[in-house]
Amino acid sequence: MTRIAPIKYYQGRVAYPSQEQMRQARAQFDFIEHDDGGRPTEDRDCTHAQRIIARGPSSQIRRIDEQAQQKFFDYMGYKYGFRVLSHEKSSDSHRGEVTITHEIVYVVESQPTKGYVKLTLKSEVPQVPTDGCGDIFSGEEVNEIRRMFDQK
Repeated sequence: MTRIAPIKYYQGRVAYPSQEQMRQARAQFDFIEHDDGGRPTEDRDCTHAQRIIARGPSSQIRRIDEQAQQKFFDYMGYKYGFRVLSHEKSSDSHRGEVTITHEIVYVVESQPTKGYVKLTLKSEVPQVPTDGCGDIFSGEEVNEIRRMFDQK
């Protein structure tokens, strides 16, 4: 239901969305929450997130949850270039009613690749050339910033 961003690659593999991108996607989920998860987004060469929520009595929740997931995978599963990067599941119960939430991060690639990589904060930081930094940072200041990230 949420388009996160165009796919970024790192060493030939899909780069998992940054923590900030995932925070923004989750904020959109919270703003527009539908029990059926809404229609999945399928923009080519983009990373997407889908939240699927199944609610019901504990005696029927397994069937309700399977139907909700099946609806998503029936729609997206046969799209060329579709691939799940992560699928997280959580559950909660209150007064006999169970809620199961799935958060699925996926890509739709025009040229499918294999694997993905979760980047660390250090590798998410763009490499800035030390020359030509102009009036923002001097070359030495950029090198100092790099050293700070190398220590983490």
